[in-house]
Amino acid sequence: MTIASPAIPQLRDPAQPAGEQAAVVTSADATVADMRAVARWTIMANAAVGGLLLAGFPLAAIGKIHSPRDIALAGGGLTVALLGVFWAIWSTSEVLTPRFTTLNSLREPALADLRAEIDAAPELFFGPFGTTVQELGRACRLHTTVAVNLTARLAREHDEDLRNEWGLALAAARVNAAHATARRRALVELAHAWQVRGALRRARLHTMLGALLVVTGTVLFLLAADGG
Repeated sequence: MTIASPAIPQLRDPAQPAGEQAAVVTSADATVADMRAVARWTIMANAAVGGLLLAGFPLAAIGKIHSPRDIALAGGGLTVALLGVFWAIWSTSEVLTPRFTTLNSLREPALADLRAEIDAAPELFFGPFGTTVQELGRACRLHTTVAVNLTARLAREHDEDLRNEWGLALAAARVNAAHATARRRALVELAHAWQVRGALRRARLHTMLGALLVVTGTVLFLLAADGG
């Protein structure tokens, strides 16, 4: 798949060790953390530019602006430049905003490319638990219910042979429930990472547009300082 951020992790087969599934979630979390680190750096850079505009330019040009026209032009230019800075900071801060992500988030138009990846190779994402989110959810509920029922039966059963048989079935049900739940969690983590990636891409575009406003405002301010 094509992604500007760190590579999206692949989900493991249920037969693999549980530690690898934890690595998938950790990798998705690390990806989100990296993207948000980029957003924080962008915000700090834009804040520094805003500080320079507020503290540097007006003091440097205060003695060069005299006419009402130049004052208006300088004020307008400074306003436009600061608007560009604030626009870039506001749009980038969306990347840092906490998100409520569920499996239903996969239906969002912004995640269409992720759905295409899942549809192209569902076995990588769902393993033996079906080919859709709904089937995965049913598998989680089924194996969890079986585990609960077997636990209750074991508590009442006194026959040793049946206890051994149901004990093995209970262990299998718990393993299946754990694997299905881990896959569902990994999908949610992946959807969350995709949402943050989309927000970061939009922020980059808005930051570029904000930078154009900063340049435009700076040029207007310098024209006013030079007497038009």
